[in-house]
Amino acid sequence: MKIIEAQNISKKYKANSFYSLKDINFSIETGDIVGLIGKNGSGKSTLLKLMAKAQKPTTGTLKFKGIDISKNNNILDKFGIMIEPIFYPHLTVYENLMFFLEIHKKEKYVNNIKDILELVDLWNAKDRKPVDFSFGMKQRLSLALSLIAEPEFMILDEPFVGLDPLGVKKLIEILQQWSATKHTSMIISSHQLNELEDLCNRYIFIDSGRLKTQFDDKKNFLIIRLDMQVAQAQQIIASIATKYQLEVNKQELELPLTLDKGKLNDILEQLSSKKLIEKIYSAKDELESYFTEG
Repeated sequence: MKIIEAQNISKKYKANSFYSLKDINFSIETGDIVGLIGKNGSGKSTLLKLMAKAQKPTTGTLKFKGIDISKNNNILDKFGIMIEPIFYPHLTVYENLMFFLEIHKKEKYVNNIKDILELVDLWNAKDRKPVDFSFGMKQRLSLALSLIAEPEFMILDEPFVGLDPLGVKKLIEILQQWSATKHTSMIISSHQLNELEDLCNRYIFIDSGRLKTQFDDKKNFLIIRLDMQVAQAQQIIASIATKYQLEVNKQELELPLTLDKGKLNDILEQLSSKKLIEKIYSAKDELESYFTEG
């Protein structure tokens, strides 16, 4: 089921002569964890702000479960938003969560407080005020606030920034556990590709305000880019793909990392003997290429 659908989304600020986003189309399915990638200034933050209703699109429509976000009230009731740490420093951790539930009239989730604080490792700090917290603890409090009402969809903008390696590991574990148990869909914007690779099953790449490509995660595959200009390339590749039950995506052959040594060597020998191999790379290489090429 499509939980989020962007249809021809564009955004142009009055002070600018150019579009920050132009004709963006994509959808997010229930349970997807989507990595939003792109260079600084590409339009990622603008897209997240549109999804969070902090801004309105100039043209186009953003839908949540088929309902136009911009034209309906309380549509974000099932959203969890973590764009920056937001809380009241003069209230304790526990009081922050209680106040959040009260102002949003979601007191029915009060019984979630202990579980959520234990999940983000803040239960022992529930009576402390966050004014003197470390950045990582503030991030975890912000995450607790975004999770407390059991959202169906989460928006996270650079959630790993400022965290030490242990903090990053903990945050990834929390999001993985939440996704596995609650089937919550997420979109996560980050420049930290290793972390996204551990979390995401899909990626959206934006460059200069335009959606350049969308692709599924291939962390369990070795990708071989093929030279399709070689004589009889299509027939040879089709034969290999059929024999070994492999996927061919345009000019790329996907080899599962679980493929046994004999089959792997046989495939590589057949491809190399015909000089069909143009490049071999991993999922991490593919992600990094969007920041280094073009």
